[in-house]
Amino acid sequence: MDNLKKLQNNKINYLHYDLGLSLINNVTDYSQYLIFSGSFNPIHEGHLELLKCGIDLSGKKPIFEISFKNVDKPDLLFEEISKRIKQFKIISELLVTNEATFLGKSILFKGADFLIGGDTLIRLFDNKYYNSEMNNKKIIDQFIYLKNSGTKFVVGGRTIDNKFVNVDNVFIPDQIKDMFTGIPREVFESNMASNKIRSQIKKD
Repeated sequence: MDNLKKLQNNKINYLHYDLGLSLINNVTDYSQYLIFSGSFNPIHEGHLELLKCGIDLSGKKPIFEISFKNVDKPDLLFEEISKRIKQFKIISELLVTNEATFLGKSILFKGADFLIGGDTLIRLFDNKYYNSEMNNKKIIDQFIYLKNSGTKFVVGGRTIDNKFVNVDNVFIPDQIKDMFTGIPREVFESNMASNKIRSQIKKD
């Protein structure tokens, strides 16, 4: 069975591709990595600019991550995720998973740093993105566990509904505030979105 099919069918936990899109299976410590998760439909200049800023701040090795599963959207079809994988050739190493939440991703890649935008930061503490058994205390307890494992988040601010959203204006519980480092607004600010780019491509 093709490895990507095995992943889709939960036979394996993740796939790690190198710059040439060949599979890597000898990485066991992801604490050296800065993981940038997203749908990347398509990957665009804003993503690459944010990644560069994240690398400068964290000093870690960059890698993108895409997942078959998404909390807000239907699962990606095999053909669609295969197409998106091809975008990353020569651009970056890539992880492909079945993890829909950052808690799941952080447990899978223990000790890694994660690069996120202001919109994702808001969702990290929204109960609707977790199963019904996860109340606020349990969510914070999970983040404390990740903190103790070395996980950190690098946050790029994003303008949402004419408001700049970053670590300074999103509620983050005191116990885990030091897990989050914001990229200064003068260094990076995004108002780009993949859906706007897709619309423009269709118009062109």
